[in-house]
Amino acid sequence: MNTPPKELGLELVRVLFVGVLIGVLGGLAANLFVLGVGAIDGIVQSQMEGQSTFSAGLIRWAALLIGAFCIYGLKLAFQMDRWHGPADAILGAHRPDADFPVREGFLSTTAAFISASAGASVGQYGPVLHFGASVGAQIRALFPTRLTSDIYVACGVAAAISAGFGAPIAAVVLVSEAVLRHFAIRAVAPITVSAIVATAITPLFFDRISPYSVAASHTDWGLLPIVLGLGASAAVLAIVFMRSLLMTAAWAKARNNDLAMLLLAATLMAVIGMLVPEAVGLGTQSVNDLLAGEKLLGEAVLMLFAKLLATVVCIGMGLFGGVFSPALFLGASLGYVAGFVAVSLGYDPAAIIMLTVVGIAAVVASVIGAPIGVVLIVFEFTRSYEFAVAAILAVSMSSFISTRLFCYSFFDRQLIMRGFDLRQGREFLSLRDTTVSDLDVERVMPVTKDATGEDIVAHLQSSNRTEAYVVDDQGRLQGVVPILVALGNRESIASSLMATDYIVLSLRDDLQQALSTARRFVGEAIPVIDDAGILAGCISEGAILGGTLDRQEEVKGRERN
Repeated sequence: MNTPPKELGLELVRVLFVGVLIGVLGGLAANLFVLGVGAIDGIVQSQMEGQSTFSAGLIRWAALLIGAFCIYGLKLAFQMDRWHGPADAILGAHRPDADFPVREGFLSTTAAFISASAGASVGQYGPVLHFGASVGAQIRALFPTRLTSDIYVACGVAAAISAGFGAPIAAVVLVSEAVLRHFAIRAVAPITVSAIVATAITPLFFDRISPYSVAASHTDWGLLPIVLGLGASAAVLAIVFMRSLLMTAAWAKARNNDLAMLLLAATLMAVIGMLVPEAVGLGTQSVNDLLAGEKLLGEAVLMLFAKLLATVVCIGMGLFGGVFSPALFLGASLGYVAGFVAVSLGYDPAAIIMLTVVGIAAVVASVIGAPIGVVLIVFEFTRSYEFAVAAILAVSMSSFISTRLFCYSFFDRQLIMRGFDLRQGREFLSLRDTTVSDLDVERVMPVTKDATGEDIVAHLQSSNRTEAYVVDDQGRLQGVVPILVALGNRESIASSLMATDYIVLSLRDDLQQALSTARRFVGEAIPVIDDAGILAGCISEGAILGGTLDRQEEVKGRERN
């Protein structure tokens, strides 16, 4: 369908405006988060300089305790039942008709900022990503256009990723792959604008580029067996990491004492930090040391286990933060160890750097569920085609294993535990945003419990129905009487004829529940009640199926532009 030039021009202006605005705000938010964490952590580090190991550990412990109390106070003050993260951004993009929890997003980012600033072993990119999504959702509330809310959310995520890594191409693909999970043309333009603008303002206003640096070298293709083995090992490490996080979080929740868990996490983190300082905080410098080949084999192994334990303790017990940076750290350590194995087998020492990069890609891809986006990140910050090819081999192996033994990503597993299974598709998930009250609920006249079978037959004949709904004096549904039962018992009263074991829907039930109920239903129509149990009417299976098809067609229409 052709669009008039004037309308097309106005729409293009709106798309550019949204993309630029979200790119600027998302880029600012991402950079301020990263620089703010670095500044506060730098103050703590300056107090630790020149101190003994024990004294430095006490200073770090004090910072972590302050962070724990601040997070606990924030949660109490704003009555947060849980912190929000990338999983909520993904869910928000899959439910464009549902309200995006902007307030919870800003508060959760604040909690993550506190954790990272105090030195907890958490990530920065997950919270920044969700903050970008919250910025996008807030801008849509202020400047609505024909673009749907999921595109605003995706623009915010792309801006945050692009500003964090300086990789705009990877940001566009990663958002389409892991957040939107489709490549609609209508979404690409504003997302691309946001990503490029966020990348542009980072060096312009903050004088910083990608936090990681690596010097690419020639790749020995004889390393392919080791690359594939590294991919399989990365999948195992990623699964152990993700399962440990979920198990620790479940254990901490069962204790039902948030403050005690936070203080325990702070204490354990301080102890781990005294033993292995590299495990503290974001670990950016430690990853760069690995990428530069400046660590011994024993140090890399110790860093891997210490970081795994520290992250599981911190995030699992309530020191909220992201999983992207810890996964990156674990992948770098694993790849570094694989590099030493390769050197021991006679390969060039340059293999250590390449395998470190490949390890990063393989573990991160399994954790966040974006294999192509992660490979593009590798390509953009290494500028090496050979590194990217090696990375995609390992990522293919790790993703193949982790998706079958765990889930598509850590965030997908979180959503499944909350009742949202993205594997069922966007169309099926969209049914949760439509309730029975939104469908064609037909009003019906009920009968009382004192009505006779004769009365019920006459009532059904006059209303052209085959089932009568029996209610009490307050209008609450009590049972259903089929016309054949009434015909055979004309002298009996409804209370003795009605079936009390019947299928019913509530006005608050969503379309998923209604569709599941309709599959089990046999009869004329399903009775519908309100929250008080009062009969609101009935709904046919055809109305439920029609509502389902309408929702699915609407979702497909969005993906088809």
